[in-house]
Amino acid sequence: MRKWILIVASSLTAALLACLPFMEKAEYWFGDIIFMEEKPVDNRIKIIGIDEKSLREIGAFSEWSRQQAADLLNSFDPERAPAVIAFDINYFGDRDSQGDTALVLAAAKFEHVVMASYVEYTSKLEQLPDGSLQMNTLYVEQIEKPYEALRNVTVSGFTNVVQDKDNYVRRSLLSADDGEETEYGFAWQIYACYKEWAGEADVFPEMSENGIYGFDYTAEPGMYEIYSYTDVLNGKYDPKIFKDSIVLVGAYSQGMMDQYMVPVARGAVMNGVEVQANHVNALLSERTYTELPDWLRILLAAVIVFLCAWLVFSSRFPIGFAGCVVIEAMIFAISKYLYSRGSYWRSFLPVCFVAVIFLLRVAVGYATERFRKRKILNVFRTYMAPQVVDELGKSGNYEIELGGQNREIAVLFVDIRGFSSLSEGLLAEDVVGFLNRYLGLVTEAIFKNEGTLDKFIGDAVMAVYNAPLDIEDYWYKAVQTGLDIIHSVDMVKEEIKREFGIEIACGVGIHCGSAVVGNIGCSFRMDYTAIGDTVNVAERLESIAKRGQVLISSDMYEHVKDRYKAVSVGKQSLKGRRDLVEAYLLEDTDGADTSE
Repeated sequence: MRKWILIVASSLTAALLACLPFMEKAEYWFGDIIFMEEKPVDNRIKIIGIDEKSLREIGAFSEWSRQQAADLLNSFDPERAPAVIAFDINYFGDRDSQGDTALVLAAAKFEHVVMASYVEYTSKLEQLPDGSLQMNTLYVEQIEKPYEALRNVTVSGFTNVVQDKDNYVRRSLLSADDGEETEYGFAWQIYACYKEWAGEADVFPEMSENGIYGFDYTAEPGMYEIYSYTDVLNGKYDPKIFKDSIVLVGAYSQGMMDQYMVPVARGAVMNGVEVQANHVNALLSERTYTELPDWLRILLAAVIVFLCAWLVFSSRFPIGFAGCVVIEAMIFAISKYLYSRGSYWRSFLPVCFVAVIFLLRVAVGYATERFRKRKILNVFRTYMAPQVVDELGKSGNYEIELGGQNREIAVLFVDIRGFSSLSEGLLAEDVVGFLNRYLGLVTEAIFKNEGTLDKFIGDAVMAVYNAPLDIEDYWYKAVQTGLDIIHSVDMVKEEIKREFGIEIACGVGIHCGSAVVGNIGCSFRMDYTAIGDTVNVAERLESIAKRGQVLISSDMYEHVKDRYKAVSVGKQSLKGRRDLVEAYLLEDTDGADTSE
């Protein structure tokens, strides 16, 4: 149930976020990355730029006469004229009659000259046919056009740009209507004039309800053929290079403040005339698009996130990972395909959610695994030396599962001689008191020598060495533990005698060999222990050890005889075994300090 709540919650959260506008900047940034690719520039499109050189030679643009535009037009050979000449320059109102007239006469020589107009938009509350009110943010208050004489010999198109919330220019309005006439966009008018010149029908792009469509950029700034305005005026170029082309004339200087941020060159700006060139290029190549309807975009986000969450939280990690990779790849592929077909899908939100869901699954899995391992280590700390537990944690090579493995180990048993008779005359709390103290001494000695405390059996203790991890020189450490235990008990026996009135001593048995080591029990109750003949021999040796004695087997003696003094006590008959076992009594260490 919890899994399905998480899956549904993820899907609904994705749908809610898809409704909110704050994701728009991120969506467009992502779209710019996956959609904007540099393409071959249409060599029919050429730009004549009013650049720094032109301003130096002619003067500040604000002081230019319209005679300059007439001279530019007159520099073209009418017999080898461009197909379309478009001025991305505002020629509003009368200025000087001589220049105004000269421009009109020059423009009249050419069939397709496009001039810039400008639409002044405002917001207005309008009543819809059903009686409801709606704020129209694109209400056309006024359309500024070229002066009348020029308007009579040319066509015009508005140069307004549509800037998204991140101030990048990706979209355009096709037309504007002030209630009296319809004005088309500047790039569309250029495109329509060129199609008319070529004898072809123009094709309106698909648009959203508000008449907006997007256009695909072709190239970064400076990639089109760009000619200096003053060089063209001075006849530096052969007029035939402009024959049958689309010529755009506009500002190409930073000081003219006609620059915009564009998705094809993030972090840079593009001159307005170049933006128009890219726009015309997109119309000629039919590379325009509309955004998917909001309801469909929201539904896609919800469905994709639901599918991803179900896959991640219902499957094993490798399947969930592979599923997320496939889903991400499909989102990219479908987005690219739709874009090539003229549909813009804001797919950043589902892409992010798929990644977030997978990372959440990883984080939850990581946290769960750490908790599980910490729990296991805490269990190990109760019967293993701290340094062994630390090494176990570093290696990560541990699992609590039923079953075991054959290992070469050493096994130590120790218990108090005559414990039953000693405890008969004591109160129960006194028995517990001195027993806890004794077991503490034994446990400390085991852990000091990197042993694993297997179990307490009343007053007896079992420890194993070289399990669960390999321990260097574990035979020596097992024997050293036995000596440490005897010495520790000797140091406190007088104190225990004074406190409890009893005199304690213990015996130790140690053997080495192969045994099955692991978790023995059932799924809900298990113990880490060792079983086998090696354990039985160690236990029997301990049972025959006298007070203060450490008995080791002949197998153990062979491993430690160069480091410890021991004397054979002969072959011993051990309970439950047919064969006799030779036992050795440890006397003292040879160079090993057991005084602490």
